[in-house]
Amino acid sequence: MHVEQSEAALHRQVADYLARALDGVPGAWWTTFPAGGGGKVRGAVLKGRGLKAGVPDILVIYRGLAYWIELKSGKGRLSEEQLATWDDLRQAECRMIVCRSVGEIEDWLAIN
Repeated sequence: MHVEQSEAALHRQVADYLARALDGVPGAWWTTFPAGGGGKVRGAVLKGRGLKAGVPDILVIYRGLAYWIELKSGKGRLSEEQLATWDDLRQAECRMIVCRSVGEIEDWLAIN
């Protein structure tokens, strides 16, 4: 029986992987945007501070290029807000991917 991993657990695993893979690499920098959850009050606070709706979960910058990673568990799909943000990021010539495992991120970063 397959047990679906939560996005929160995947987020922690990916952060651990990125710390091992990229910390200390010249020209590489990364951060996460753990904006989900917390309800309407937290959402209003983040919006008031300028966080845009639909921002992907992780940003990796490598040698001046921006790589955005959206984490999804199971069959999760991009929301309407995320799709609109992805259109804006594409126009800004960013690279983006939806990942469901650390392995997908490893493979994607290796070819980009």
